[in-house]
Amino acid sequence: MPIYEYQHTDGTGEGCTTDFEAVQNMSESSLTNCPRCKKPVVKKISLPAHHQGSVKDKLSDQNLSKHGFSKYVKAGDGSYEKAAGPDEAPATIYK
Repeated sequence: MPIYEYQHTDGTGEGCTTDFEAVQNMSESSLTNCPRCKKPVVKKISLPAHHQGSVKDKLSDQNLSKHGFSKYVKAGDGSYEKAAGPDEAPATIYK
């Protein structure tokens, strides 16, 4: 479900912030009042989330190592061998 941003138009009530987010179905109508303080609100226009690069690239051995993460692959009999990661990480992990 999308997350919509709303902004108070007539000040805020106690415990409210100027802007807030609401998770709503696309078929639901926009909120007209704040669910917390009941003051009037308007939906803000915001940019959709944009993710650069594919998941495959982000989880590549080279990228994981670059960011200091270790990756282990199953080698058999409950052992895992390091496929990526810093030198100080163990080469093999036993179950």
